[in-house]
Amino acid sequence: MPQIHLEGNRLVLTCLAEGSWPLEFKWLHNGSETTVSLYILQRSAAGFYRCVVRNRMGQLNKASQKFKWHVYMGNFQDVEKRKTVSEGQATVLNFPHIASYPRPQVTWFRDGHKIIPSSRIAITLENQLVILATLSADAGCYYVQAVNERNGENKTSPFIFLKSHLSNVNGPAPVIVIPPRNTSVAAGSNEAVLECVGNGRPAEKLSIAWKRNGIKITSGVGTFGRRLSIANPTSADIGMYVCEAQLRGSPVAPERAKAFLSILEPPYFTVEPETRIVVEVEKTVHIQCQAMGVPLPTLVWYKDAVPVLKLLNPRYKVLVNGSLHIQGLQPDDSGIFQCFARNAVGEMQTDTFLDVTNVAPTFTHPPADITVTEGMTAVLRCDVSGAPKPAIAWRREHQILASGSVQIPRFLLLESGGLQISPVFLQDAGNYTCCAVNSEGALNASAALTVWNRTFIVRPPEDSTVIKGTTAMLQCEAAHDPRISIRYVWKKDNVVINPSSSSRLTIGKDGTLIISQTWSGDIGDYTCEVTSFGGNDSRVARMEVIELPHPPQNLLATLNSSFSRSVILSWVRPFDGNSPVLHYIVELSENNSPWKVHLSDIDPKMTSITVSGLTPARTYQFRVCAVNQVGKGQYSRETSRLMLPEEPPSAPPKNIVASGRTNQSMMVQWQPPPESEHNGVLHGYILRYRLAGLPGEYQHKNITSAEINYCLIKDLIIWTQYEIQVASYNGAGLGMFSRAVTEYTLQGVPTAPPQNVQAEAVNSTTIHFLWNPPPQQFINGINQGYKLLAWPVDAPETVTTVTITPDFHGVHSGYISNLKKFASYYTSILCFTTPGDGPRSPPQLLSTHEDKPGVVGHLSFTEILDTSLKVSWQEPVEKNGIITGYQISWEVYSRNESRLAHTLANTTLEYKITGLSSLTTYTIEVAAMTAKGTGSVTSSTISSGVPPELPGAPSNLVISNISPRSATLQFRPGYDGKTSVSKWIVEGQVGVIGEEEEWITLCEVEKESDAQLLEIPNLTPYTHYRFRMRQVNVVGKSPLSQPSRVIQTLQAPPDVAPGSVTVRTASETSLWVRWVPLPDTQYNGNPESVGYRIKYWSVDTPSSVLTKAISDRLERENTVEDLEEWTEYELQIQAFNAIGAGPWSEVVRGRTRESVPSAPPENVSAEAVSSTQILLTWAAVPEAEQNGLILGYKVLSIKLSSQVVRGNHTLSVLLGGLRKYVLYEIQVLAFTRIGDGVPSSPPIIERTKDDAPGPPVRLVFPEVRLMSVRIVWQPPEEPNGIILGKFLLKPNKSQRCRDAELRARGLFLISERPAPPRELKVPQSEVTSRSLQLHWVPGSDGSSPIRYFTVQTKELPDGDWKTYSSSISHEATSCIIDRLNPFTSYKLRLKATNDIGDSHFGAETEAVTTLQDVPGEPPSSVSVIPHTTSSVLVQWQPPKAESLNGLLLGYRIYYRELEYESMGSGPESKIIKNPSALRAELTRKYSFKTVNSSSVLTTYELTQLKKYKRYEVVMTAYNIVGESPASAPVEVFVGEAAPAMPPQNIQINALSASQLEVTWDPPPVDSQNGNIQGYKVYYWEEDSRNETEKVKVLFLPETSVRLKNLTSYSKYLVCISAFNAAGDGPKSSPGQGRTHQAAPGPPSFLAFSEITCSTLNVSWGEPVAANGILQGYRVIYEPLAPVQGKAARKACPVLTWRRQRIYKNVRLEFALLW
Repeated sequence: MPQIHLEGNRLVLTCLAEGSWPLEFKWLHNGSETTVSLYILQRSAAGFYRCVVRNRMGQLNKASQKFKWHVYMGNFQDVEKRKTVSEGQATVLNFPHIASYPRPQVTWFRDGHKIIPSSRIAITLENQLVILATLSADAGCYYVQAVNERNGENKTSPFIFLKSHLSNVNGPAPVIVIPPRNTSVAAGSNEAVLECVGNGRPAEKLSIAWKRNGIKITSGVGTFGRRLSIANPTSADIGMYVCEAQLRGSPVAPERAKAFLSILEPPYFTVEPETRIVVEVEKTVHIQCQAMGVPLPTLVWYKDAVPVLKLLNPRYKVLVNGSLHIQGLQPDDSGIFQCFARNAVGEMQTDTFLDVTNVAPTFTHPPADITVTEGMTAVLRCDVSGAPKPAIAWRREHQILASGSVQIPRFLLLESGGLQISPVFLQDAGNYTCCAVNSEGALNASAALTVWNRTFIVRPPEDSTVIKGTTAMLQCEAAHDPRISIRYVWKKDNVVINPSSSSRLTIGKDGTLIISQTWSGDIGDYTCEVTSFGGNDSRVARMEVIELPHPPQNLLATLNSSFSRSVILSWVRPFDGNSPVLHYIVELSENNSPWKVHLSDIDPKMTSITVSGLTPARTYQFRVCAVNQVGKGQYSRETSRLMLPEEPPSAPPKNIVASGRTNQSMMVQWQPPPESEHNGVLHGYILRYRLAGLPGEYQHKNITSAEINYCLIKDLIIWTQYEIQVASYNGAGLGMFSRAVTEYTLQGVPTAPPQNVQAEAVNSTTIHFLWNPPPQQFINGINQGYKLLAWPVDAPETVTTVTITPDFHGVHSGYISNLKKFASYYTSILCFTTPGDGPRSPPQLLSTHEDKPGVVGHLSFTEILDTSLKVSWQEPVEKNGIITGYQISWEVYSRNESRLAHTLANTTLEYKITGLSSLTTYTIEVAAMTAKGTGSVTSSTISSGVPPELPGAPSNLVISNISPRSATLQFRPGYDGKTSVSKWIVEGQVGVIGEEEEWITLCEVEKESDAQLLEIPNLTPYTHYRFRMRQVNVVGKSPLSQPSRVIQTLQAPPDVAPGSVTVRTASETSLWVRWVPLPDTQYNGNPESVGYRIKYWSVDTPSSVLTKAISDRLERENTVEDLEEWTEYELQIQAFNAIGAGPWSEVVRGRTRESVPSAPPENVSAEAVSSTQILLTWAAVPEAEQNGLILGYKVLSIKLSSQVVRGNHTLSVLLGGLRKYVLYEIQVLAFTRIGDGVPSSPPIIERTKDDAPGPPVRLVFPEVRLMSVRIVWQPPEEPNGIILGKFLLKPNKSQRCRDAELRARGLFLISERPAPPRELKVPQSEVTSRSLQLHWVPGSDGSSPIRYFTVQTKELPDGDWKTYSSSISHEATSCIIDRLNPFTSYKLRLKATNDIGDSHFGAETEAVTTLQDVPGEPPSSVSVIPHTTSSVLVQWQPPKAESLNGLLLGYRIYYRELEYESMGSGPESKIIKNPSALRAELTRKYSFKTVNSSSVLTTYELTQLKKYKRYEVVMTAYNIVGESPASAPVEVFVGEAAPAMPPQNIQINALSASQLEVTWDPPPVDSQNGNIQGYKVYYWEEDSRNETEKVKVLFLPETSVRLKNLTSYSKYLVCISAFNAAGDGPKSSPGQGRTHQAAPGPPSFLAFSEITCSTLNVSWGEPVAANGILQGYRVIYEPLAPVQGKAARKACPVLTWRRQRIYKNVRLEFALLW
């Protein structure tokens, strides 16, 4: 537990340690070294403190202590509460929350009176107030008084008003209100307390008991049994404790609650290392340490108070069991090792001292003979190892030259053990001995020193100047010791010259350097170095070569006020390179394009010139170079970019194309003028048009965007030629109009009918027409012909049409034939063109001519006697004129000579024939008459004397020649009823065959009476049929025949295509196709073989057709994948089965969604144009790979931030502000509104040009002598090229004089490390989201100039210190720190560096938090799904926390309507071929919704959207600064949603034992969410759903169905769901119905017993299928042979049947009916 102390009090921390002196102590506060004084405690001093002790043997950690002295007490929330409870129930009032440390003491009050715990009142360990068996008297005002015992503060809570009400519950069972909690205590604790509060009525009888392992606990139980105190708990007390609440004397079982008590144990060591471990060098040691505790502790190793893990020593390894393993011991491994074991209870530590044993001295590098030159420095090495470290001494003969205590001038003992002699004299030659001694032994070794005479140059090289291309000679002659050889080395600008690398370079034997064909690269300082064992010498000479001229200076470009297309250039004459300038060259760069020569021969005397021939509104840069006899010099610095003023475009738009779009509109498309003729930024276009060939005025259209290169002209005249011109304009005005193009509007329908129409009937079925064409100006197109029209007066919808091709010579004529005879017709004529029909001519009424009538109807006979009969008939259906009468005739059958005839009036419809012979067959004929003659005859035969009867039923039905759509029926005719058969009627059962299935009429055939063969047409393929038939005579219909056998027609391809085919965009590469599947009656084949085939092709490449098959016959939708992005497709679908495929559906169109480009820009190239600029150019992405409208390009490079080039016409960019002489890898990608495409690959590599290098950094002077100084520096941070030579040192003479003056006065400056900078601060006004400015005051320089500062930053809370910069100028007192993360806290610190070294880091700044920035990423995983017909559900994942850059305030959902898909179904969509034009037409402004929430909310519903529209949705996250980038757009189609409610009013009625009829009402209209396409009916037997459930799908919106083939007398449950194009709606609640009863099945068995001569016992089992309620059984028995001359068959209805009197010795046959 932490120690608690009050702020401002005094605290003394002690740390006791034993060991060898001296002992050093230091304190760590929260892991960092501290010097804080704890005499006056401050709140910031709270935390963990650890003491660290050190002596020469090592360093040791002491256990940490935690202190907390922030004692405080807040306030209760000022909110009164009210609570109502039922009387008799328990009331629990929770302690109101209050912030306090330590936990306050609490007292409860009611109405101002302190509450004392009692049998009904309990105050829990959590300060809850519990009132048991609440009474009305307990109502009142409760509150709490809390007291902080540390600081004495006390607070009173707001009131809690308690109210009770009566309850009907009497004597409730006991209830545990406050159950015990699982408790953990540390081992050694004084006690553990478990608490349990129960309730019951009456409260006086409530008892609380505690049990463990089923045994009641009596000790430690407090008053009323609510608390169980376990004193000094040990591991024996661990276990489950049970609290039982019971009413004494009550039979109700007690209520129980459980809690587990666990004991936490502090760590203790089971294995500890030895106190001291001695190991030899290079050996391996294993230091053991294992610990136990509850919970299991973690082990941490320290070496000399430093965690082993922070040492990052690969030889140290902590094993899984906690032991420390050290390999390859070194003497430095000696020290104190501590093992800390920690868990939640505490920590323990054990330590050991690791002693790596001593080793006798050994030479790791013994002395070796050396030779040096007089005056040089000689170093004799003597590297020795041993433990302890050996002492080294050097001697020559018997004289000690250098040791730890002896020092002779010129002889220096090095730290490594070597001997340094400086300078060396000739007399120093001889033998030297190194002696090494430690406690383990001694050894020595010797080496010889040889001294040579010094080598030097006697004839050094001299400075010279040569002309380029000539030979230069530099001499160098040296004197040297004759015992040694010398070597000449020449260097140019400190670079060694290798003669073998160039044929131009030769070094003579005397050291002379010969350079042939000199050039400017040979200019420089040449050093001759003579090297030998006798010393080295060198001399330097300068060689100059005439060079190229320098670049002109101060180049300035200004606009020419007198001529707008020219610029005045001026410059300062440059250095001529020691050769007169011949002329100047001017180059220019236009709009960041590559440099090109514009003027190549400018008089060298000129320093100003006018540059003409430039293009308006373009930016230009210029540069100039001088040319002398050597050549062309470097170019000057380019001028600032200069833009010429705009002028109107000087060329018209090109490639003007016009095409008629409708009969009153025309689409005009064009391309911009050549870019060189824009003369500025194009703002738009002016389109003008007028009638071609006429002088009328122009109509104008203003296209206000230069990106739009098309225009739809509307409200034009039908089929008229127009001339059209287009001009572009910019900010300066309108340019030239293009050459006029002409085009016609599309044809229209004629607006006038044919003229002078005449119509005349030429016979009873034909009408002749004569007419003249409409006036030509009203045809509105090319005359495609005429349509002759005729329609009956009484049936205007039945129009007969005849098409006549146009005849352009004279009067037109035509005929309409096959009309009805003697009928009244309206006639008319119209003219038509390709778009459609024109108006009809005025209708004319006329009638066709009269003709012979048709047959009379319904010939019948009545009153048939032996000599007479009555004949009846009806008027002909086809009168074909005015009926003038009827002719009746009769004759004896097959005897024409007996024929008699009689003519009757037109009103007579019956006639009695007399004078017949009895029992004779007659043929009787009746015909109607008009003025044109007698019509067709109707005849029949009949026998006199015998009246006709109903015919008999046909028999012997045989089916043959079965095909998919017909079958042949053979039969034997039935009795003809004594008259001829006039008709055959065939009925059939279709699909489902059964006795209860309905029969329908399949065909009625008029046949002769002796027919025996019929063909049944119009059958459905692959369908079961059973036929029956009857015959008809004049009397009526015969009885039905016996049914035929069941047949199945053959399979055939489907007859129809799937209906309602629609297509929607699914993704960038897929389309979603939906259709209405075929009903099962249209499969025409095996349902298992039925499927669908989708055919699709690109509109642009119709020859490339692809197909996709779907094998599921019930499938209603499919996604066609692997399509091209942003491409329009046409699709068709057909059904197929095992026989073949059906017809294709109508063509539908769909377009895939826009995507990112799938290929990079082509021909990417880069050219460095200066040391800070690279010109990047590229070509457009291939059109097939653009996958949408290219909005621009992005330039990517690891060393650059991404650069965006807007627009798809700009194909170059000048990258500026680059680092000099740096290699850049550059890629370019195109992007659409969906996102970024593929970067170009491989990356283009280009280096910026070199430039003068930057200054060296970290310049220090570590060694300053009277006549010399040693300078140390680092190369420039910006070398800006290849460093070719040394740095030029420029001594400051005044400073040298000042130092000399100090020496003359006898002053000595003792330098030391500088003091760190102080007063570090960061003004809040200079803090941005990604940078801040640090200010400081320099500290003392330590008597040595400050050279630079080093800044480090630390990201809070747990970041490491990182160096931001180590090269901040010594003169700076502030520095901008950038590349920071937004909304992040940092600390900063600073140190200074002088010639002596670094200061320590000064005090850290206070924490500084950068400002917020816009979120760096949008929400991810954005999805949009339809929710209702006018809303969608938007779901997303929040941005990553590190990209929020501040406090997230919420999200914005942007959405807009897209129209391109709906355009795909209209004729106008075919006009738009250019995707960019299409995108421009479709672009609409976004609407947006703001979701003000934290990052937790990830769902939002967009409502009030338009039905049947496609929307695009993007999202952003925003904070107080602004919005993040937008997410990738997501498209969704709105208007389709599955039905929201099930069908209503489901009724189920039994039709038979195997059929149920189900009817229902559709879902409510407002919940259908579209057109209902069908229903799914789910049905199953009540007790066996899994085995019997079936589904029947209705693809038509019918509201009834018959369920067939059901089980007799069974309960069925039925539920129904509706579906539309979007999916299935919810299922209805199951309805119930039962099929009718049917005859039961047979008994399960039949057995006989107790058989005697006259009786037997019969027994049987119940039927397996009762099929209803059994009423009883009937036993039928009879002898197999007659007995006593008769067969005795008997039937006995019984429920049980045992014996019946029977005959002796007789075999009986039994049958059992039920």
